[in-house]
Amino acid sequence: MNPDTLQKEKYVLLKKIKILSLFLLVAFVIIIVFTVYFLKERGLLKIEVEARSSNPPYLAEVDKIIKPLQYSGIQMFVDKDVYLTLDFDKKVWTLHNVHTFDDKGELILKEGKYGTCGELAEYTEAKIRPIFGNNYDIEFVMASQSGYFLTPRSSHIVLEISRKTNSREVYILDPSFHKYGPLDEFDNYLFIRQLPNLNFMENKTKDVSQSFNSAIPLLIRGDYLVGLTIENMNSGFGGKHFILALTLNKKYNYSGRYLFALRYANGDTEVFENKKLARETLSEQEWSILKQKITELFDREVNSLRQ
Repeated sequence: MNPDTLQKEKYVLLKKIKILSLFLLVAFVIIIVFTVYFLKERGLLKIEVEARSSNPPYLAEVDKIIKPLQYSGIQMFVDKDVYLTLDFDKKVWTLHNVHTFDDKGELILKEGKYGTCGELAEYTEAKIRPIFGNNYDIEFVMASQSGYFLTPRSSHIVLEISRKTNSREVYILDPSFHKYGPLDEFDNYLFIRQLPNLNFMENKTKDVSQSFNSAIPLLIRGDYLVGLTIENMNSGFGGKHFILALTLNKKYNYSGRYLFALRYANGDTEVFENKKLARETLSEQEWSILKQKITELFDREVNSLRQ
C-alpha cells in the first residue's frame, strides 16, 4: 500500500476515534446529570447526603441531658402516697399521686432520672428548649415503636425538633432509648400525631388513668417490658371482679405473661406468681417491693369492695 495512502487512512481513523470518544464523554455526562436529577426528584439523593453530612444540632448538649435518664416507673409506682381506685362503671382504673411537681409547676423525676416515656419527654423538653432557642420548633409526638410499643393503643412519646427556616430539617429525640438523630434514622417508628403538650403537665395532674385490660409500662430492660394492668372480670350480674397483675412482654411480641397476679371474684381472692420468670428481668429487691406494693393496692381495693 502506498505510504501516503496508509498515513491518510491512519489520520481518518484517529479522527473517528476522537469523535467517538467525545460522543461517549458527552453521553456519560448527560446520563450522570439525568441520574442526579432523577434521584433528587425522588428524594433518594437528599436522604443519602443528609444521612452522611447532617449531624443533629446541639448533639453534645442533648447527650449530656439524656444520658443519665432511665426508663423506669417503678420508683413512682412504689411511692407510699400512691394508691389505686377502680371505676367499674367507666371501666377505668387510676393510680393516684404518681406525678410530682415543684413550686413552679415543673415535673420532678424520681431521683432526678427515673420516669416512663411521657415523664422523660417532658423533662427533656424543658431542659433543651433554652438551648435550641427561637430557631427551632420542638413538639411532642405520639408514636408507635416496633420493639416495645407496637400499636397506637400502646403509644410512646418522643420529641420532634425542626428548624424554622428549613422544613426538611427534622430530627427526632427519644429520651427513653437515648436516641437522637435525623428523621430518616427512625424507620422503626410510626408517628401518629403531634401533641401541643402532655395532658398531665397542662392540668398538673398527679394521677394516671387507664382503661380496664390495658397496661401501664413500668420498666424496659433488655428485651422485655414490665407492665401493670387491671383486667375486668365483671360477670354481668352486678359483680365487681378483677385481676391486678404485673406482666412481662418480650420485645416485638403482642401478648405477655403474668409475673404476679391477684384475682378477686365472688368475694374470694387468688394469687399467682412466676418468680423464676420475674427474676430473669427484675432484681430481688425490685421483685420484692413490686409484690409488696401490688398486694397493698389489691388489699385496699378488695376491702373497699367488701364494705
